[in-house]
Amino acid sequence: MKLKTTLIPFLLLGFSSLIKAQESKNEQNALNYIKEHSKEFNLIQDHSLKLRFVRNGLAGETLRFQHTINNVPVYNSEIVVNFNKKNEVAFTSTSYKNNISTVSTIPSITVENAIDLADSKLNYQGVVTFQESKLYIVDFQNTTKLVYRVVTSAEDLAGSWEVLVDANTSEILSVKDIAIYCGAECSEGHNHLNQNTPFVKSNKKFAKTESNTALAYEPGSAMVFLSDPLSSAQATYGDTGFTDGNGQGDTDTAQLNAQRVSVVLPQIENTGGTYKLKSPYVEIKNIENPNKGLFTQATTNFDFTRNADGFEAANVFYHTDNSLRYINETLGVNCVQNVNGSHAGVLWYDPSGLNGADNSYYSNGALVFGEGCVDDGEDGDVIWHELGHGLHDWLTGGSLSQVNGLSEGSGDYWAQSHSRALNQWPSSAPQYHWMFSWDGHNVCWGGRTTNYGATYPGGLVGQIHTDGQIWATVNMKIWDIIGREKTDRAFLEGLALTNSSTNQQNAAIAVRQAAINMNYSCADIKVMTDKYTAAGYILPAIPLTINCPGDQTAIADGAGNYSLPDFSSLANAINGNCDAVVTQSPAIGSVVGVGDHTITMFANGSVSCNFTLTVEQNLSAEDFSTTVVSLYPNPTNGLLTIKGQFDNLEKYTIHNLLGQSVQNGIITGNETSINVSDLSNGVYFIEIGNSSKTYKFIKE
Repeated sequence: MKLKTTLIPFLLLGFSSLIKAQESKNEQNALNYIKEHSKEFNLIQDHSLKLRFVRNGLAGETLRFQHTINNVPVYNSEIVVNFNKKNEVAFTSTSYKNNISTVSTIPSITVENAIDLADSKLNYQGVVTFQESKLYIVDFQNTTKLVYRVVTSAEDLAGSWEVLVDANTSEILSVKDIAIYCGAECSEGHNHLNQNTPFVKSNKKFAKTESNTALAYEPGSAMVFLSDPLSSAQATYGDTGFTDGNGQGDTDTAQLNAQRVSVVLPQIENTGGTYKLKSPYVEIKNIENPNKGLFTQATTNFDFTRNADGFEAANVFYHTDNSLRYINETLGVNCVQNVNGSHAGVLWYDPSGLNGADNSYYSNGALVFGEGCVDDGEDGDVIWHELGHGLHDWLTGGSLSQVNGLSEGSGDYWAQSHSRALNQWPSSAPQYHWMFSWDGHNVCWGGRTTNYGATYPGGLVGQIHTDGQIWATVNMKIWDIIGREKTDRAFLEGLALTNSSTNQQNAAIAVRQAAINMNYSCADIKVMTDKYTAAGYILPAIPLTINCPGDQTAIADGAGNYSLPDFSSLANAINGNCDAVVTQSPAIGSVVGVGDHTITMFANGSVSCNFTLTVEQNLSAEDFSTTVVSLYPNPTNGLLTIKGQFDNLEKYTIHNLLGQSVQNGIITGNETSINVSDLSNGVYFIEIGNSSKTYKFIKE
């Protein structure tokens, strides 16, 4: 695979990229819906909405409409509309700000002026690794203002710094670190600006541009912790050999090094025999100090002991790359870095940043890990947690919410979902629920948990990391019942329906709706409803729905007739109590002939869906091996059943749209189920025996 990328920082002048052209066949339908519900959305009559972001996912298509005045965006103000697979509006969310006044959108200063003012205030000297400036309308202290929002990262600035500059008066309205940090010990960000050395503009430098040469990838390997050394050893911090080094740095011990595991790195960059921790998903960078290098080498084996800085580099690379492959290739959820155009599609990470502080953060499509006490890059929970912020950001196109600590709880859930799947602790152990088992719960800091006792909203204390534990805890309770992959898919697709002001309760509604859109069983939906309700969230009643299977194929008898079976087990009726009665028309036992027939499935006789049954001509006995009675469910996300008349064991081969063979096996009877969960989402064709006839199915 080949890829081109660049190291140049993303310097945006103006705001054109924020509301770049997006297209959707549902755009007008969504606008019509918003117009019909304008009073509910509290729309301002002379303001506009512009489609800025479209996401097609397993839960349908989601459109984000930016609130604008004269084409200038109102910061963090949008309406989100989700269409399910039936092209019906299934869910909406809004952060629309109806307290914004109509103001002039013509700035009195240039974007370059705004950047100069921000640079002077931040007073940094190091290489700039990220800088953007966009024109916005904001509500600043209950007054509507036109501002430049300048965001800067530099090697000698710990964090990601936002400066709001009044676009008319040149006044600096606010300066703050907007990075999203891992631990409560530094949860509100850093406030360490360079106040001693005067800023010298002529010294301003940007990260060098990488030449756009073709990049080749090869498999590699690394030694890593899964997910941390205490969990894999079922040890306690302070046991012999299981400490960070008592202030002496990352001291090697036999016990810690013994917990390293050799893993495969599916793709690492090879440029002329020099290997780098870079894949189509993830790339190592020096984003801020200390600069310890990129650990390039002449071998594919990134095998380091714990005391080497390269160990954290390889450990972070493996965990982030592994997580993104799991999301995109196993779960089939479309989610890659999309908020920073300089490296769109690729997550940047720095395994040693924050000037050595004991924390880590996500911002602007990048992860930075500190080294205080236990190096954060050594703990899988820290890595997956921080990546969780990135997932939240990308799924929403930059509309991540920290209301009620939603993104903190989401990061904790994502980390715990991974570490619990490793089955390292028994459910009876306190560590079964711990977050940051190596980095926290020790002398470094207290860590967090996913069996937090508080409920929503009475248990909120107004601290995002503490409150986020409510959200992480309830999702892990769902995880324990319906399993990792189902919960992860619903969680991710649900986050994609939220906005920058979504609280935990509305996020719960969104996750459940995503599961409904994806045709989860009524039993799974009820588990979500029960657990979310027990946690204190108020969820709306579920309207009665029914989802049909995909189109089916059957074979007529010798007289050209086919007696309809009971299709109720292939339909999925969903209501609050999971007690809907499913019937069909034509009725069970009705006889139909060769051709296409519409089958209608009813739930409680009131709501319905349709699918097409194709009855094919009966073939002679010698042709039975080429005939499949039916494939179901179709589409499928796991098991595909092949039902037909087979006298002998038959081979099957599955081809993708390129004609490549992707799976094969043996049909062992007249009704055989095969596992296609490892296939990527898409359209496939299955060939039975030596027949030239193929049958189409969809993996989703």
